[in-house]
Amino acid sequence: MRKPPAKRSRYSEHVETSKEQRPKKTPHAKGQSKNGTNASTKGKELDEETSEIQRIILGNYSIATWYSSPYPDEYKGSQELYICQQCLKYMRYRETLEAHSCPDPFPRGRCVYEDASMVLYEVDGKAHTLYCQNLCLLSKLFLDQKTIYYDIGSFLFYVLLTKQQHSSGTDSLAYMFVGYFSKEKAPVERNNLACILVLPPFRGQSYGQMLIELSYELTKLEGTTGGPEQPLSSQGFHSYRSYWRRAIVQTLLGTTLQTAKYLHHSCERKRHSLEALSLADNQRIYSVSRLAQLTGIRTEDVLFTLEDLGLLGCWHGKYVVCISDETIRKVIAERSINPALRIDPNGLLVDRNDDEYESLSDSSTDISCSDHS
Repeated sequence: MRKPPAKRSRYSEHVETSKEQRPKKTPHAKGQSKNGTNASTKGKELDEETSEIQRIILGNYSIATWYSSPYPDEYKGSQELYICQQCLKYMRYRETLEAHSCPDPFPRGRCVYEDASMVLYEVDGKAHTLYCQNLCLLSKLFLDQKTIYYDIGSFLFYVLLTKQQHSSGTDSLAYMFVGYFSKEKAPVERNNLACILVLPPFRGQSYGQMLIELSYELTKLEGTTGGPEQPLSSQGFHSYRSYWRRAIVQTLLGTTLQTAKYLHHSCERKRHSLEALSLADNQRIYSVSRLAQLTGIRTEDVLFTLEDLGLLGCWHGKYVVCISDETIRKVIAERSINPALRIDPNGLLVDRNDDEYESLSDSSTDISCSDHS
């Protein structure tokens, strides 16, 4: 089996780049602007910087901000913003927060995933407009490319909350907001994720990978494939590449059709034999579209990942994966891939019979010898 012809992927620009680091806010010397020129000629830039919100107080966390966000001007002068954990309403003073009482129930929306330590709620931007606007304003403090703040009625927001023991010492649980992802209700380009955020105190704890994994689990329930909105930042690319690698090796090592069964069902004329392919008994052959169906990852991202892992080949003009289990395990070891699931499959509280999700058609699991992209 020969290797496919080399072609430039849309992710090529990210492959050799390192992960983005947290942007650092460097202090500027008194009397100087950001570029070091005299403040008398660049006073406007200095005023804009000093008027930015420098820190938010959310629950027990004091979090330094990374970027500016279009909060109303009267809230920017204090440089410190107090935010309610339940409704994400923003306030200038601690006393205001302590006197604040949320009129709406919490958490909002419907629960779509729950396990022993966390829950994921689906919040409709049209039904909970103010909450989702507050969520977008908060996220802009930590996202450089975030642009949607008020026109959020066409989006769904999936809010991740961790379970914590209530501070009162009772048996009731308290919830802490750690991150979210959003997606369009009717995406044009099969995007299953438009924006994703994990707050800085919770980064490095696999919450980002869990949000990505949950976005694909919901996509599979819809009986389709999808992927993130383009273009990806360098940090976003590395997060997605890590998930794609893990999801695909999970599938390759999971329950699949063996080579003989694949050929029997896919090649109607039975022109191709095992001898012609020179396959060992412990090898399997997959179509790329089959992998896309099993993982929910759109075909072009499956192709990129297989090529990235060195597992993609060409057979009779079609892209296929034809490898042994030993080869997959070698790739896992060399790339330090952890194929274990991060979510509890029993924690999904929606299924393909829900009104919001279209049931999978019987043809969606068929494999054909013409399956390719």
